[in-house]
Amino acid sequence: MMDKNIIKLLLWKKPAIEVLNEEKANKINNFRHYIGYEISGYVHLGTAVVSGYKLIDFMNFAETEVFLADWHSVINNKLGGDPEVIKRIARGYFTEAMKQTIKSLGGDPDKVKFVLASEIYNNDYWAEVIKIGKNTTLNRLLRSITIMGRKYEESMPSANLIYPLMQAADIIFQKINIAHAGIDQRKAHVITIEYADKINYDLIAVHHQLITNLQLPYETFQKLKSGNIKEAKEELSELKMSKSIPGSAIFVHDSPSEIIDKINKAFCPQKELEFNPIWEIVEYLIFRDQEGYGIIKYLYENNLYKIENIEKINYDIYEELKNNNKINWNEIYKIIDKESNELYKYSYKDIEFEIINEKTGERKVYNNLWDLRKDWIEGKIHPLDFKKAVGKWLANKLEPVYKYFTEGSGKKYKEELDSVKITR
Repeated sequence: MMDKNIIKLLLWKKPAIEVLNEEKANKINNFRHYIGYEISGYVHLGTAVVSGYKLIDFMNFAETEVFLADWHSVINNKLGGDPEVIKRIARGYFTEAMKQTIKSLGGDPDKVKFVLASEIYNNDYWAEVIKIGKNTTLNRLLRSITIMGRKYEESMPSANLIYPLMQAADIIFQKINIAHAGIDQRKAHVITIEYADKINYDLIAVHHQLITNLQLPYETFQKLKSGNIKEAKEELSELKMSKSIPGSAIFVHDSPSEIIDKINKAFCPQKELEFNPIWEIVEYLIFRDQEGYGIIKYLYENNLYKIENIEKINYDIYEELKNNNKINWNEIYKIIDKESNELYKYSYKDIEFEIINEKTGERKVYNNLWDLRKDWIEGKIHPLDFKKAVGKWLANKLEPVYKYFTEGSGKKYKEELDSVKITR
């Protein structure tokens, strides 16, 4: 059994931005992880790379599962709502895209179990749906419809109401104790946790960062910056990458030149961190092995480190301090290295990320995220130079996936999906 302090560190490791019921880790001995997906078409960066990195984290201490939610996809009218088409794409292109991406990120896809919803649903499952429904108000269900990527409308199909209950039942029925998803799925997980508490069921929820739409309009960006950033990340599903909005997403099967072109055309407001998709890729993917909230939390809980005038730490405080470069990470990692080699190994890796100034030809290699952030928010890096460096990193990372779907045995799966109408 892995040390519980390291497990908690991995729960919080980026791209995770929220962990609910973290303390339940102390009571759980056999960890069972799950992340569920609708089958809606091409797999993009947010689906496979962001969640793929978290899958790799969970492989260290848990059984990992990718849940192929075919009936949920039917309800949400994905791929025309055709159950047979959805099943074929789920077992074909989607599964292969996830496996190949996990492999390209350095993980072992053989450690992930792929489960098709329709193959496990039985009377006991539907009984669980009913039980959860009896413990959840109608108003609560209506408020949670945003997990489907849709807003509540009176004219929507009544089948939509059962969707959050099914999502909760997927977790309880399979005896999952780590429910994992993007932050936009938070409401469904809160419903599940509240029900789990009533039946004395230990459940942790881990939510990861969503990568902002590459074509976010500047007017929308300004509006978001003036509002509640945390609520916007959870509520506005249209902010994230979407396969239905041209140019807004990078697909894992894109060619290196397509990836570089999309990144070069992407929204990247200079000096900005929030709702900047290029910065998000840098912080949550390229430099995900540095600056974890879990390590700060561990130091505070064990009285090993305190930031001046900050007696208690939470994620919101940490994020504000981090984004303003108010945390002395060099000092923190010295403390961790002295405290535990294992904690240090799981909380820090040296990175080499080169940015070339196209105007002067100057090359600068960044090994630490805090140095890169400082130069970025001070305006020392031009957005185009920044984007070119990110595009190069992504293209290299996903090139094996591109080759698999164009030159390898995955070609037939991609061609099958190409022939199917993509719906949002």
